[in-house]
This record gives sequence, C-alpha cells and structure tokens, in this order.
Amino acid sequence: MPRISSLVLTLFLICIFSCQKKEETNATKAVLYPNQDAPLALLMREMFLDMEEIKLSVENKEALKSYLEKHKDILSAIPTNPKVKTEQFQLMGNAYLESLTTLENSSEDLLIDNYQAVVNTCLGCHQQYCPGPIQKINKLIKE
Repeated sequence: MPRISSLVLTLFLICIFSCQKKEETNATKAVLYPNQDAPLALLMREMFLDMEEIKLSVENKEALKSYLEKHKDILSAIPTNPKVKTEQFQLMGNAYLESLTTLENSSEDLLIDNYQAVVNTCLGCHQQYCPGPIQKINKLIKE
C-alpha cells in the first residue's frame, strides 16, 4: 500500500510541475507577441521579414523584389487599438510607402541610402505609436 501512495504522490507532483511549465510557455508566447493576432500586428511582422530580405538584397547588390502592393495594407489593416489609426498614422504610413517606392526604383548608387530611409520611416512611426519593436527594427540598420 505505501508503494501505491508513493506512486500516486509522484504522479500528482509530475502533473503539477508539467502544468506549471506549460503555463510559463504560454506566458512567454504572450510577451513575445503582445499585440496578438490583430491584422496590423501580423502585417508588421511580415513587413519586418520582408525588410530582412530587402536588406540582404541591398547588401548583395541583387535586384529587389517588390513589396509595395503587400505593404499598402498598412493603411487599411485593423490595429489592436483602433485609436492608433489617426491622421498622423496615415501620413506616416504614406511616407513609408513613398520611401519603399523610392527604394524599389533606386539606382544602384542610391540603394543603401534609400534603404536607410525606409528603415528610418519605420523607426519614426514606431517612436510615436508602438515603441516595442524599435530594438528589433534597429537590427535592420545597414552598418
């Protein structure tokens, strides 16, 4: 009988510790993406990945793919907080799209400068609206 009690206690403790581990994992995920799955947040994550690809193309002096059509959704995607969609946000979104257009149409000698301009428009907007990703965006800066 003591063996059964010991076994039950052991199983009970395993269940408790495994549940705690699972809760920590979920908490970590929530912190990783505080804006969850709002369309604008999802688009911004894709835009970052696109910018990493653009950075590589600029560094390798390769032809750039066009991301303009995809990134135009920045003006219409639903944000986590609807109050974000102000007139200033629209102006900054349009400035980003203009700088992206300029980059995509750049001559080779202006490619790096125009790439930096795109990254700077990202930083400018995030300084106003959502500062969380700034550290990540800084990784896009061409050294």
